[in-house]
Amino acid sequence: MGAGIAGAAVRRTLLALGVEAVPFEAEAPGAGASGNPAGLVTPRLDAGLGPVARLAAQAYLRALDIYAGLPGAVISRGVLQLAATDRDAGRFARIAASDLFPEGTLRLLDPAAASARLGEVTDRAGLDQPGALSLDPRGILEAWCRAPSAARIQSLEPTDGGWRLSGPSEPQIFRTVILATGADLRHLWPAAPILPVRGQVSWVAAPDPETPRAAGWGGYLAPMAGGFLFGATFRRGEASTDLTDEDHRANLESLAKVRPALAASLAGVALGGRARVRATTRDHLPLAGAVPEAPGLFVLGGLGSRGLTWAPLLGEHVAARATGGPSPLPGDLAALVDPARRSAT
Repeated sequence: MGAGIAGAAVRRTLLALGVEAVPFEAEAPGAGASGNPAGLVTPRLDAGLGPVARLAAQAYLRALDIYAGLPGAVISRGVLQLAATDRDAGRFARIAASDLFPEGTLRLLDPAAASARLGEVTDRAGLDQPGALSLDPRGILEAWCRAPSAARIQSLEPTDGGWRLSGPSEPQIFRTVILATGADLRHLWPAAPILPVRGQVSWVAAPDPETPRAAGWGGYLAPMAGGFLFGATFRRGEASTDLTDEDHRANLESLAKVRPALAASLAGVALGGRARVRATTRDHLPLAGAVPEAPGLFVLGGLGSRGLTWAPLLGEHVAARATGGPSPLPGDLAALVDPARRSAT
């Protein structure tokens, strides 16, 4: 259930395994948080270098492999992550020197090199990620989850044969159900330990030669077809999807911290944008696996702002759990995302 990046990634794997999978979507693929015109695939940078860092690295590298084989998905390659705090330079150095990633995946840059890479002068250190991607999520959803059944499932009820789905049409029974409904997860799993976060992105049309390169700094900037996108706001507990001038201003203020000349050039420019609600968790790790005490019910959710990075690997993991096959995750990493280890918030 759900035709965002989470549901699409699970369905991609199920189809590859030869499993019949029926997708349901209440609105349209990408109607939720996955439908922006661009998004970045970058690694979560965890200087602890422990299991969480290994999980994030595996997810990132797997995402790069999968998207490389999807024609038309990649808008651009290479993302510069700028230090947001004084401690980040040391954190970047520790991660770049580790064995989490193949050599050349991350390149530590001093402020001069970061300035050259960014296109404006900065006093921040940077971590260049030459393989990181700016993607068109809508093309990915079209490839992986074409023409889902248009229905909002109102309820799930366990039966001897699996799960009875009730919606606008006659109830249907499925042996296995996978929930991938993003911020709407609690509608069908009331105990889901997720938190809603409103995020608004802003975008502007730009000639191709003037499209800036992708960067992240807490906020992010991503090239898109016919321009570039930047943002995004992060408003915990808010569920509104109305565009607001306040959030456009917040995005411009964030952009001005690292690209002041670019931000200044947008004064008076009419900005496009999109606001949606993302689902995250208290520890910012996804939920991927079997729903506790609900045989035959599985979930992939809580992907937060890194859905494009988490979804390919965790979609394979959830598909494996649902079909009884081998997971790509070792046991200690699978435990990190196991819904049974998390409590409702």
